Amino acid sequence: MSNSVMIIGGGVIGLSAAWELSQRGFLVTLIDKDTTGAGTSWAGAGILPPANLEHSCDPIDQLRGLSHSLFPRWAEKLRSETGIDPELKRCGGLYLAQSTGEIAAMSGMAEYWREMEIECTRLTKDDLLHHEPALATWWRSSAKAAVWHVPDEYQVRSPRYLRALSAACKKSGVAFVENAEVTDIRSLNGRAEIKCAGQWKSADSIVLTSGVWTGQIAASLHLDRSIVPIRGQMLLLKTAQPWVQNIINMGQRYILAREDGHTLIGSNEEESGFELGTTDTVMESLFDFAIDLLPDLKSADKVKAWSGLRPMTFDGFPMIGRVPEISNLYVAAGHHRSGIHLSPGTALLIADILCEKTPEIPVDAFQVRRQGHMEASQTHTNP
Repeated sequence: MSNSVMIIGGGVIGLSAAWELSQRGFLVTLIDKDTTGAGTSWAGAGILPPANLEHSCDPIDQLRGLSHSLFPRWAEKLRSETGIDPELKRCGGLYLAQSTGEIAAMSGMAEYWREMEIECTRLTKDDLLHHEPALATWWRSSAKAAVWHVPDEYQVRSPRYLRALSAACKKSGVAFVENAEVTDIRSLNGRAEIKCAGQWKSADSIVLTSGVWTGQIAASLHLDRSIVPIRGQMLLLKTAQPWVQNIINMGQRYILAREDGHTLIGSNEEESGFELGTTDTVMESLFDFAIDLLPDLKSADKVKAWSGLRPMTFDGFPMIGRVPEISNLYVAAGHHRSGIHLSPGTALLIADILCEKTPEIPVDAFQVRRQGHMEASQTHTNP
C-alpha cells in the first residue's frame, strides 16, 4: 500500500478523498491553486436526490446509492469531530410538471424510482397543499399540473459541508498547500511527477481532483477533451422565514430554502468555456421561474448571484481510477452536477483503489478515458 499521497484540487472531491485517505493512515498533502473549498463545490446548492444502493444496477445509480447511504454518517461524524454542522436535512423533494411532455417524462422517472424501491407518490391537490401550501397559486393556474413527492431527498449546506471537511482534514493531519498551481505533469519510467511553484515533486500516489481543470494541467495526459466545463448560474434570495420545506424541482431548475430563509434559485447549463460570471438574462429567467411558482418571493431581498463550472465528461460518468500507463497517477473528477452528492462514495472508491482493496461497487464504468487514446483506437479499428 502507498503511504504518501498528493491530491491536486481542494474542492469537495479532493477534500473528501483527503479525509478518507488520512483516516486510513496515508500521509496526505492537498494542493490547490486557490483557497480550498472556494470553487465550483461552494457554488453548488447541495441537493441530494433519492437513491437506493441495494436495488441499483446502473453504475451511476450505484455510486449515487453508495454516497446517499453514507451521507448521514458522514455529516454526523463531521459535526462531532469539528463542531461544524453541515446542516444535512431530509427535507423531501417535490417534482413538478405542467405540460404533456413534462408529465410523461416525470411519470417515467417515477416508475424508474419505484423499480429501485425508492418511495415516490403522485400527489392530489389536497396532498400537495398539505406538503406545500405556498404552491396553491401555481396549481390553480396550471391547466395540467402534476406533482410527485419523494421523501428521501436531502439537502446539505454546501459551504458548511466544505468547511467541516476542511477542518476534519486538518484535524486528521492532512497538509494544505494553497495558492499553489500545478502547471505540468510528466511521466518518468511510468511514474508521475507534478510541477508546482517551479519545482518537480512526486509521491507514492497522486490524485487529480481538480474538476474542470483536470484535463488542462498537462497536454501529455490527453484529458483536455475528456472533461468540459458547463456553467451554471444561481440566484440567492432572503425572506424572514422559508416559504417551502421541500426542494421544489421542475426539469433542471429548482427552488431550495434554508431554515434561516435564504432561498436558492437554480440553475441553467451553458457551454461558455472557462468563463465565470452571471448574466441579466439568466437572472431574470430564474427570478421569473421562482415567482411563477411562489408569487410571495417577489418581495424577497435579492442577496447575490454567482456561477460555477460543472465538470462534465462526454459519456456522463465521472472518472475514478488510475491513468493508463502511469502507475501512481489517479483521477477522481467529472461529476457534473453531482459532485457534492457523490463525494462520500467517490472518496471510498479512490481510497479502496489506493489500498488495493476491492471497491464497494464495481468501478469499470468509471475508468479514466483519455480522449487522444480513444481517438487513436477508433482510427485503428475503423480506417
